[in-house]
Amino acid sequence: MKRVLTGLILGLFVLFFVFFSSDFLFKIILAGILGYSLFELFKINAQRSIFVWMIFVMALINLSLIFPIANSSGRSFFFTAILISVFTDIFALISGKLLGKRFIYPSISPNKTLEGTLSGLVIPSLLFIFSGYLFIEFEIIGSVVFSEFLVISQFIESFGYLITFFIIMMSSLASISGDLLASKSKRLMGIKDFGNLLPGHGGVLDRIDSHIVCIPVFFIFYSLI
Repeated sequence: MKRVLTGLILGLFVLFFVFFSSDFLFKIILAGILGYSLFELFKINAQRSIFVWMIFVMALINLSLIFPIANSSGRSFFFTAILISVFTDIFALISGKLLGKRFIYPSISPNKTLEGTLSGLVIPSLLFIFSGYLFIEFEIIGSVVFSEFLVISQFIESFGYLITFFIIMMSSLASISGDLLASKSKRLMGIKDFGNLLPGHGGVLDRIDSHIVCIPVFFIFYSLI
């Protein structure tokens, strides 16, 4: 129940954060979230492996992206990248529970299955492509959502459907890699979560571990538009 309630509160916060905050507030909140996640990472009294430093580097890369591009147009990039990461996690989790039989990294992430991972890669990519198709061809989905807060239609118009599908799938793969990177770090540090700020979810870093890898990878493709 705590996990569901916290998830709802976080969801409402993200909606306000993306749709109603000023550019300055948007940047400050993003920087604050990343800064606090680094505080969680280094407040733990344990030996820091190479995986911890990899998380640190990815967080710094995210910080370096905030102030140059987190403006009125750039926030759509962050929103899309985070949404890809969230959908990847959701479909990987659901499919893993329903269909999962082959565990791929039991020593790092005991619940991660091959079936769930493949679903997390393919299903979000198909959903984004289909949504982009509906908007571009028929304008069925609200223009505000796609033109101002998602950049998928820009990818489709620049690269076509097939390459956009590949871009989303690579971003989903980066998201899964971020989750595994954090899991490996926690295993080596002998902890379950990086913090306890969010009831039922752990710490802030536990919530954004996949995002901080997905965002830089997605930015590589975004910079080519």
